Amino acid sequence: MYFPPDDPRDSKGIFKGMAVILEERKHKNPSKFTVPNYTKLKAQCGKNFDCQKDQINCCCQWILYTQPDFVEVESLLEMLCKGCGYQVLFLPKFHCELNFIEQCWGFAKWLY
Repeated sequence: MYFPPDDPRDSKGIFKGMAVILEERKHKNPSKFTVPNYTKLKAQCGKNFDCQKDQINCCCQWILYTQPDFVEVESLLEMLCKGCGYQVLFLPKFHCELNFIEQCWGFAKWLY
């Protein structure tokens, strides 16, 4: 994701960017990546991720969003907890009634 320390372009430690990442991945697996030049592709469609569902190569963000190895990446929290033998449970953000703690409080209020 970042340029290596021995990069000849004087970009040491700088984020590569979506187009550079896609170009590198294209060289590793050319049959999967069909756009001839990712540097000329838009970064994203609109401000609110407005990509058409039937389009495959409309913007760099959508192409990366649909790649399995980018979608299934574990977060640092998950890797750390898994290394310590714990499991991380991600609860829904906006439905507090489904949250385990809210259910416990609701049950406690119901009892008293």
